[in-house]
Amino acid sequence: MRLTRRGWNNVIIIGVLAFIAVIQLPELIRARFTTTEMNTSAVVIPLFAQDRIIQRLVLPTMTFQQSAMGWKSQPVVTFDIAAVIARWQTLKGTQISQQQLSVLKKQLLLPHTVEAWFVGLSQPQRITAYQLSHFWLLNTGTGDWLAVTVAGDFLFPPLSSKLSLLSEQVKDA
Repeated sequence: MRLTRRGWNNVIIIGVLAFIAVIQLPELIRARFTTTEMNTSAVVIPLFAQDRIIQRLVLPTMTFQQSAMGWKSQPVVTFDIAAVIARWQTLKGTQISQQQLSVLKKQLLLPHTVEAWFVGLSQPQRITAYQLSHFWLLNTGTGDWLAVTVAGDFLFPPLSSKLSLLSEQVKDA
């Protein structure tokens, strides 16, 4: 059987497609089983118990305290403190298994510690947060680990008051 030029082109195209399929097949199978396994075990849980109300929140660079006059911050900030507290109060994440945690432990470099003091409780809940490339990993302080996909400013707002003071000083100069 003799093939024409068009026939040989078809043979080469089919051969290249078969080669690509053979190369990609193990990765596709791995991705399929990993996704299925993660979807069946993914449990979204809240960071704090639903009945707890934040009275004081201590972030690495600032502290928020509820008083009779509303929310106060140390240092003084220009953004809406109640919005930041509401974010933390309602924060939910995907629970991480011990197996997943052991894989991620190599990436846990710079911890951020947060203390949440609640109405009616004498001890705070201490949360340790690690920023990874695509999400935050939070140790709830109760033994659970949560993966939360939010921007860094969502959890830890910048001290915009310092930026405002700097811009005012530049304008005055």
